[in-house]
Amino acid sequence: MSGVGTDTARRAATSERRQITVLFADIAGSTAIAERMDPEDWTVIVGQAFALMNRTIEQYGGTIARLMGDGVLAFFGAPVAHEDDPERAVRCGLDMVKAIDGLSAEHRAATAADLRIRVGVNTGPVVVGIVGTDTAHEYTAMGDAVNIAARMQSHAEPGTVLITAATHRFIAPLVEARDIGAVELKGKADAVHAYAIRGLKPGAATPRGLAGVRAPLIGRDTELARLRQAFGVVRAGRGRIATVLGEPGLGKTRLLSELRIEAERADATTTWIEGRCLSYGERIPYHLVIDVVRSIIGVSPSADEPQVREALAKRIGERSEDDETYAYLGHLLSVRLTDAERARVAALEIETVKRYIASFVHLLRAVTARGPVILVCEDLHWADAASVDVLLQLVPLLADMRILCVITSRIERAAGGWRLITGARDMFGDALTEIHLEPLSSDDSRALVASLLRIESLPPATRDLILTKAEGNPFFVEEVIRMLMDRGAIVREDERWVATDRVVEVEIPDTLQGLLLARIDRLAPETKRTLRVASVIGRQFGVRILERLLETKTA
Repeated sequence: MSGVGTDTARRAATSERRQITVLFADIAGSTAIAERMDPEDWTVIVGQAFALMNRTIEQYGGTIARLMGDGVLAFFGAPVAHEDDPERAVRCGLDMVKAIDGLSAEHRAATAADLRIRVGVNTGPVVVGIVGTDTAHEYTAMGDAVNIAARMQSHAEPGTVLITAATHRFIAPLVEARDIGAVELKGKADAVHAYAIRGLKPGAATPRGLAGVRAPLIGRDTELARLRQAFGVVRAGRGRIATVLGEPGLGKTRLLSELRIEAERADATTTWIEGRCLSYGERIPYHLVIDVVRSIIGVSPSADEPQVREALAKRIGERSEDDETYAYLGHLLSVRLTDAERARVAALEIETVKRYIASFVHLLRAVTARGPVILVCEDLHWADAASVDVLLQLVPLLADMRILCVITSRIERAAGGWRLITGARDMFGDALTEIHLEPLSSDDSRALVASLLRIESLPPATRDLILTKAEGNPFFVEEVIRMLMDRGAIVREDERWVATDRVVEVEIPDTLQGLLLARIDRLAPETKRTLRVASVIGRQFGVRILERLLETKTA
């Protein structure tokens, strides 16, 4: 008995409170469909549906918590958090709907009905951990957030994704949504605000900064000057590569936006090409290269196949020597090819990667014929291995091309994308422009707050608290201010910002919790345990106190 109690206590100790996004999905009208089919045939179809849904959940880094008859429960944010779990969950839900719609088309004759799923998504605090007995237990989440997600799924129309306002506020700039209003949920005293997601907005990307408020670039003059100098070399006819490295929120993207303004002002023939790695893209082959090619031909990720085909043909041209470039880039972009074009690709299947590279380089050279090019590869720490291989082949060719290749990345040497940074160092040596972004100084941080909002009534203690929480991170400064706005602690009156009596304390905004938790989850177990103990003590403490507590915990 004591052994059972010890094991139960150990499992309880591993439970933790965290914010996650919960996804429920089930097959709509499954009972009616199953009644018309042989059980074995229905079992095959359900198995195929589960395979598609599970594969999609895994692609987006979710955790499959439970399979329930004709439905699935998944968590995004546990046991491993990502900084964009609400976005991952909604993208996953949309892709699941498409996948099951495709499966429905295959089996329409057998089912005599549309096979469609309903998806519900909610974000909120839960306690996650292992529950049950020694013989039967599972990793699960407990809390009202799970129940609300289940209710969202039951209210969703077949073939749609229904989310709560708690999830929508994280992804509002990314999605086309229909405001459903307050929804009465069974067992809930209060109605829940819901949104039906129609799809992603064209070129959907998480915005940074405060809407309607833009501060001048602060504390980055030296870094911008170095990029400006590298671009000057490119304009003179020599290729260069630059890396901009730093932790999340230090202003890598903002620095590049300033470079773009200056470059296009200095030379109107400048072409800006940008590819962005996806946080869940390490297992999606060529996703960075594909994004770069889309940028070159001028289509967004949401463009349909005819638009992509037309844009590629227009960019490549109609010369016979361009046929192979079109065939291989078309294959890469998944556009429909003619029989002759497919034969060209299949004829050298073993050489496909080399042909991808040659076609990619050919396309870039054509662009540089019109003027200097700035090729940006953002968030390389999330790059897939195939894209890194292609770009490694491009690096030695850059010296003779009018291209400034700018790579941004967090300092994560274990990430697959770090190979490209190492390769750039080896190839370019001292000619490499390597920029390490550090947190803003105290003076620069104060200047940032002052420039974002001129709040005459903001108490000095609150201003200092913002700076303390942000610790020189520009993104953190913006998110803390955004939180104060959302809570009505800072309001606009008579063309000026005013602090209300709600400004009493500053918490860590929800938008930052996922980012911080994701970094914590990457730590080794022993380091995470040390961090948890330290967080209970306080912000500042003697090392000996921590050592004694850790000894006590171990004992």
